[in-house]
Amino acid sequence: MNPEVIFYPRTAIEQAVEKFPTPFFLYNEKRIRDNCQRFKTAFTNYFPDFQPLYAVKANNNPEIVKIILNEGFNLDTSSESEVWLGNKLGATGMFTGNYNPAEELKYAKDCGFILNLDDASMLSFLPEIGVPEFLSFRINPGISEATIESNLLAGPNAKYGIPFEKAAEAYKQARDLGVKRFGIHMMTGSNVPIEKQDYFADITRKLFEIIADIKNKTGIEIELMNIGGGFGVPYRPEERSLDLNELAKSVRTAFDESIVKYNLRAPKLMAEPGRYMTADAGFLIGKVTVIKDGYKKFVGIDASSADMPRPSIYGAYHHASVINNASEKTEDLETVSIVGRICENNDQLAQNRSLPKINIGDIVVIHNCGGHAYVMGHNYNGRLRHAEYLLGLNNDFRQIRRAETIDDLFATTKLN
Repeated sequence: MNPEVIFYPRTAIEQAVEKFPTPFFLYNEKRIRDNCQRFKTAFTNYFPDFQPLYAVKANNNPEIVKIILNEGFNLDTSSESEVWLGNKLGATGMFTGNYNPAEELKYAKDCGFILNLDDASMLSFLPEIGVPEFLSFRINPGISEATIESNLLAGPNAKYGIPFEKAAEAYKQARDLGVKRFGIHMMTGSNVPIEKQDYFADITRKLFEIIADIKNKTGIEIELMNIGGGFGVPYRPEERSLDLNELAKSVRTAFDESIVKYNLRAPKLMAEPGRYMTADAGFLIGKVTVIKDGYKKFVGIDASSADMPRPSIYGAYHHASVINNASEKTEDLETVSIVGRICENNDQLAQNRSLPKINIGDIVVIHNCGGHAYVMGHNYNGRLRHAEYLLGLNNDFRQIRRAETIDDLFATTKLN
């Protein structure tokens, strides 16, 4: 059993349930900071000028983002609102949107973010928005890895990036428009499986192969290489955690070998983790409201897939724990499915799990809800978004987002 998966701050959750109405999200500040330090240290051991970016899409709560910025990260952004947030917090980084209109690119550029264009066709916007001195392109290398098919972000079916065969021409066009300096980016898979962590070294080698082709055909030297994100976290208790030191070491080896092989100048390295920083630091806390003995036993809680849609969208697994007085002896376990109140049958947060006998009023903890959870939530069925709390370094609680009200839900409409 992987302790990083089954861990949850039980005492803090019990205290929080006494203070706050369920459901809610609870984030552990110490765990976020530990994740940041572990990731940054692993790479700076091998790349002293390494610059990590935090993928804001994983969790955009300003208080969470501020913690990560405080740990020495810049931001990876993909929308105007994420750039806006970064600008409000005094941060910069990279803007990697896709299919963006000119005005969104201009906003990101004016806020000091590196433009990382998804396609050469977007170069036509540059005369309108102002040609930046520095520009990057996202490349589709034709290879990808992920634990879920929809998270495969490269290859012929992916909507992202310039096909690597066309990369050199894109850089030439950008230089002809007046761009002086260049970066390159590749993000090919989300939550890359732990057992395939050598994939990041493979990405590095592939990027250098493309960089060499660009230099040979255009003479352009790439100054910055972003190997993307997708650093996997374990969701199931039997899964292993990434060995970040070995991962970073393998990237360094691929980096050095490629520089020698292609006679290239070493670019600055970037990476853009999101989930790795926050996923295991967040928990969705709900209370059991209904127990139904049907064809199988369903445990209904006051949280739902509107709060954390990954199981309903991807069939994703999230570990679940129950806080009650039941014994956890094998003979006392029962098989149940934990479900919510949404009128869709895929509103099942945990299916067919062996858990201690559950009663009305028990607390259910859904793990790995710090990344791609609240941010993916929705208001289907008119369900309201719930509050977020931070467990601070001194074990104090702080509300970092209030719960929505019905007035909030209809605030943008015109009601008589």
